[in-house]
Amino acid sequence: MSYEATLEAKRKKKKTNVSLNWYRSVWEIRADSWIQLNDDLGRMVQIEAGTSEYKRRHARVSEILDRLEPIESYWAFPGRHLFDHLRTFFEANDITRLHGAVRRINRALAEHTYRHQQVDATDEAEPNREVEHTVEHLAQIQRPYFEVLVVDELTQAEEGALRRRICEMRRPDDHFVYDVVVVPSFEDALIAALFNFNIQACIIRHGFPFKSEYSLDLLRGFLEGVEEARIEGLLESERGPLLGRKIAELRPELDLYLVTNLSAEEVAAKSGCVFKRVFFREEDDTELYMAVTRGIEARYATPFFTALKTYSRQPTGVFHALPISRGKSILQSNWIQDMAQFYGLAVFLAETSATSGGLDSLLDPVGPIKLAQEYAARAFGAKRTFFVTNGTSTANKVVVQALIKPEDIVIVDRNCHKSHHYGMVLSGAHVCYLDSYPSTITRCTVRCRWPSSKVRCSTSAAPASSTA
Repeated sequence: MSYEATLEAKRKKKKTNVSLNWYRSVWEIRADSWIQLNDDLGRMVQIEAGTSEYKRRHARVSEILDRLEPIESYWAFPGRHLFDHLRTFFEANDITRLHGAVRRINRALAEHTYRHQQVDATDEAEPNREVEHTVEHLAQIQRPYFEVLVVDELTQAEEGALRRRICEMRRPDDHFVYDVVVVPSFEDALIAALFNFNIQACIIRHGFPFKSEYSLDLLRGFLEGVEEARIEGLLESERGPLLGRKIAELRPELDLYLVTNLSAEEVAAKSGCVFKRVFFREEDDTELYMAVTRGIEARYATPFFTALKTYSRQPTGVFHALPISRGKSILQSNWIQDMAQFYGLAVFLAETSATSGGLDSLLDPVGPIKLAQEYAARAFGAKRTFFVTNGTSTANKVVVQALIKPEDIVIVDRNCHKSHHYGMVLSGAHVCYLDSYPSTITRCTVRCRWPSSKVRCSTSAAPASSTA
C-alpha cells in the first residue's frame, strides 16, 4: 500500500471515532486547541522522555490531534495536506519537528499570514514576523483572501492535483487570492458552510454520498425533513440541486455553482434559482474558476463607499453649517491639527451633510445607496434592507413601530435592549414582560406618549412555554 493510501486509511479509521457534538463554539475550540498543542509540545521538548509528565502530555497531544483533525478538514489552511505531516511527525515520535511545525501553523493562524504566504510545515527557518505581518496587512487590503468549497469525493492525490491547477491559474493581476476546501459528502458540505467564515463560494461537482464519516448530530436541526435513505436513493443529478438549496438556506450570500451533465432544461427544473451558474462536465476548469472570481468581484462592490471616496477627492465648495467643513476648521487651526493626524484626513474629507454630488439620499435613494441596500438585502437573505443613522437603537425603534400598532399586545423579554422598550412606548403597545428567570409573565405598567393612555397588563404567573 502506498504512503498516500496508508494515510487515507488511517484518516477514515479515526473519523468514525471523533464527534463534534460537544462543541459550543468551534472557533474557540480550534484556537484554544492549537495554543494548547503548542504549549504541550514546547514543554515536551524540554523534559526527558519516559517521565510521567512526558507521558501525560504525550497522551494529551494525541487527544488534541484527534480533536483538530476533523475541524481542520473544513478549512483550506492548514487543511488535510499539512495535517498529515503533523500526524507523521507524531507517529514517528519526532517531537522537535512536530513542535516547530505546530508553532509555525499556530502563528500563521493567529496572524492570518497564511492568506497570502505559503506556510511549509517542514520548513524550520524562522521568518521575520514583523515583515510578515506588514506584508500580510497590505496584501489583505489590496487582494482579499477567500476560500471555495468544493463538494466532490476525491482521493488525496486528486485533491492535490486540484490544488496545483488552482495555483497555476493564479495571476499577479488577480483582484483576490483564494484556496479550496474539498469535502466528500452532503453533511460535510453543510458543516463546512456553517463553520468556515472564509468560504464565499461553493462548487457542487460529481456524485457524493450523504453521510459524513464524522459524528454530526448537531446538523439534525438543519436537516429537518431530509432523510438519509431518500437522499442516498436520489440520482446524482438530483442530489446536487438539493444540496444547493440547503446551503442557500443556511448562507444565502454564497455564490453557488453546479457541475453536471444534465441539459439546461432539466437543471432549471430541479435547482430553481439557487445556482449562479451551471457548468457541464466537458467544460474547462478555467472558465469555472474565472466565474467564481467574477462573482466575488460583483459581491465585493461597495456602491456607497465607492461614491463616498470619489466625493472626498472632488474639489468642493462648502456652503452648509457643518462645523468641520471637510476638515478646513481643523487643518487651519493652530490648536487641533493633531486631531487630523490621529484620525487621518480622509475621514474629514468624506464628512458632509450634503447629499448632492453622487452621494444619494437615505430618504429617497435612487443611486449608490439604493444599490447598496439591494446588495445588503441579498447578503442578509432579506427581501428589503434599509439603512438608518443613529445606530442600532434607532433601527430597533423603527422596526418596532413598523410592526406594532397602538393597543397591540406584545410579549417582550425583560432582558432585551432598552431601545425595544422605548419602541413599545412610542408605538402605544400593551406590553407583557417575560422574565428570563424565573420564567414567568409578570404584572407591568407602561406609560405611553399619549396623555390619556395608561396601559396595564396583568396575568397570573405561568410558565413561559405554556403561555407562548
